[in-house]
Amino acid sequence: MDRAKASKLYERSISLIKENQHKKGGFYASPPGTRYPYVYTRDHSVIVLGAISAGLLDEAKKGLKFILDVQKPSGEFSQRYDVNGNDTSYKDPQIDGNGSVLFILGKYCEATDDYGLCTDRWNVIEKAVEYILRHKNDEVDLIHSMNSIHEYPAYEQGFEIYANSACCAGIFQAVKIGESLGKEVSRWREEAEKIKKGILTRLWSSRIRSFIKNIRIKHGESKPLGYDPFSSVIIDVDAAEYAPAYFELVEEDDIKVVSTVKRIDNLLWDEELDGLNRYPQAWDRNNGGYGPWSHFTLQVARHFIRTGDEDTAERYLGWCVGIAHDYMLPEHISTIERFELWLESYKNANILRDKKITMIENIKRHPKWNDGLVYVTAPLLWPHAEYIRTYKEYVEKFL
Repeated sequence: MDRAKASKLYERSISLIKENQHKKGGFYASPPGTRYPYVYTRDHSVIVLGAISAGLLDEAKKGLKFILDVQKPSGEFSQRYDVNGNDTSYKDPQIDGNGSVLFILGKYCEATDDYGLCTDRWNVIEKAVEYILRHKNDEVDLIHSMNSIHEYPAYEQGFEIYANSACCAGIFQAVKIGESLGKEVSRWREEAEKIKKGILTRLWSSRIRSFIKNIRIKHGESKPLGYDPFSSVIIDVDAAEYAPAYFELVEEDDIKVVSTVKRIDNLLWDEELDGLNRYPQAWDRNNGGYGPWSHFTLQVARHFIRTGDEDTAERYLGWCVGIAHDYMLPEHISTIERFELWLESYKNANILRDKKITMIENIKRHPKWNDGLVYVTAPLLWPHAEYIRTYKEYVEKFL
């Protein structure tokens, strides 16, 4: 790994976070003029974690104020907002957003011992937790979601692992906050423990020795679940299966995590481009062509850092450093051949929206196109936030 470039990428990542926070507090998912000039609840949450890791505590607090103040009356946090806090969602509800907001609020409190936001907005916390629990199925003690991290209902509608991990961890953080404020939160703790048990049993396969992606269920309240017309189980490998460790529900050296990560590494590491893909190519849904993703590679890199596997950690982290162009990380990369295959299939199916055409034009204008590579949405702030967190841990652990 190029150590000098790695260090410069860390500093540039911090600068990008600061540059892409709107004065009202929201973090753009990608800069104005690029593909995602909105505040996406999921991306925004990870960027706040990056800010906390980088010591940008004022920026983190400002980001928290923004997201807490745009909660819907139902308790839901929407898929995305404009910089003024108006709901601009175009996807089905994504309940992991609620869990993520609660999780980052708790992590901010841990880092600062500042509970002022929580005191002032306790009603927001209450509504966020209760919104999650209204989507809990008591037959399996798991949270039902229409959508999750990949925004792909065909594979994510049901009891999905990332959504459940985010929500469970979020409730646990709300419990810690509540106890610090002298609130009665014992019911929340009991419910969170049930969800955690559901994740460790229902979403774990002893046969393949891995966490699994999803129990597909159409209606969260179907009773009994086996008779839901959509019911099935998805055991395809997915980088999101690392979520129980990502959200600190399970220790990194737990055999369930170690075995799951081994499977992810074996089946999703890209043989041609290196880097970690997010799910199998057969799913056929990578805008711009199948290829490895920066932020998933960085997430799993932290597992190898925390378990002391320096060689693998450097392979993961070094790949991200290597693909950074002008010290900017893309959402994902691909080859021109894979890009053309994706483009042909979308054209034939007549499903190319205007925004995808703009994305295609930007891909072809990127300097890496001349090297035979496809760079999709660069920079994306999410991987830069993950890079801050991962590089900092790498330096502290090994350097």
